[in-house]
Amino acid sequence: MKVIDLKNLSKKDYLRIMKRSFGTNENIIPQVREIMEQVKNEGDQAILKKYQTRYGSKIYKSIEVTKEEIDRAYKKTDKNCTKAFKQMIKNITSVHKAQLPKKIDTIVNSEKGITVWREWRAVGKVGLYIPGGKAIYPSSVLMSVIPAQISGCKEIVMCSPAGANGQIPAATLVAADMVGLSKIFKVGGAEAIGAMAYGTESIPSVYKIFGAGNSYVTVAKMLAFGTVAIDMPAGPSEIFIIADETARPSYIAADLLADGEHGEDSACVLLTTSETIAEETRKETENQLRRISTRERASEALKRYGLIAIVETLDEAITFTNTYAPEHLEIMTKNPLTIARKIQNAGSVFLGNWTTKSSGDYATGANHILPTGGMAKMFPPLGVEAYGKWMQVQKCTKEGLKNIKKTIETIADVEQLPAHKNATSIRFMRE
Repeated sequence: MKVIDLKNLSKKDYLRIMKRSFGTNENIIPQVREIMEQVKNEGDQAILKKYQTRYGSKIYKSIEVTKEEIDRAYKKTDKNCTKAFKQMIKNITSVHKAQLPKKIDTIVNSEKGITVWREWRAVGKVGLYIPGGKAIYPSSVLMSVIPAQISGCKEIVMCSPAGANGQIPAATLVAADMVGLSKIFKVGGAEAIGAMAYGTESIPSVYKIFGAGNSYVTVAKMLAFGTVAIDMPAGPSEIFIIADETARPSYIAADLLADGEHGEDSACVLLTTSETIAEETRKETENQLRRISTRERASEALKRYGLIAIVETLDEAITFTNTYAPEHLEIMTKNPLTIARKIQNAGSVFLGNWTTKSSGDYATGANHILPTGGMAKMFPPLGVEAYGKWMQVQKCTKEGLKNIKKTIETIADVEQLPAHKNATSIRFMRE
């Protein structure tokens, strides 16, 4: 990676950085739509044909995970891993319990005799997509399941891709079992989204689908929207760092690479007011890259959607950040909270040199399922609220309806809807 002045960023590179992997989504829409249609029309057979071809019918025998597979997973999982899961479960639970809305929202008397309020209801059936492929994500199981349970969802379905042995990774299954999940299916990619949207013989359809994934999963979720609801477009990972002269280049480089190792389509951006920090970070990134086993995909991510740029002021960095709308935003400056208060668009914000991206990925209790590709402009991070909805309730007494009768009749006349007018008027006619 080269260090550049942000003001010298070409229009072509500006668009590449801003669009990141979302810029390629349009190219795969026809392929994803075909996969979704196959699952819709053929159900289990569409899934079995693909995965039995990939793994072999002896290895990939069933779509649903069995109790025997979970028992084997525990034997393969180190005790330190399950101990770490327990701390994660504790912290994620405490953070998300605080997000649970009141069962009944504020009651408003808009007129004498009229009462309006909202009541909270959980989404009855939800589908959780847990990514796989190049890495293993048991943490995403906990981030998805725990808020669903806290919200009160009655039916929770999980889909996750199998590994080379035709099985979901052991740690992922253990995490799912530790939080009491029972409906687990060995399906990944667009097939999984299609199955949860339309239902198959094995996989029940749901009302809302959650979870991050690659570009195919992201496109599939967007195509499924309308048949089902979705949490957000959560695609390939991205990190954006704002730094001044107080930042540590070794920390910045480590965090850029921590995101880059997710995959070749990850995005890694640094804006700094210090030319020294920029150059030292570039060198640190190259040095640390040599020492990690995931160097190939991290290196490719830096080439595709990476940027180290110098800005004249922190306000310039803030303006660019709000346009970019990053999934993860780290602020390594003298007064990070001051900067954070000027940020309008970001999924999750990390303040100071000691709040690493991986702290939020795993253990602070904050949710790591976040909007990507600029969608933080309009979508929030995943939380308990996403698993529920408000139902509106209203009540009029006879006096209350009388107080708004004239307004109803007037607007019904304006909109030329006589039955609307009559529905109120008839209640005040003498029998």
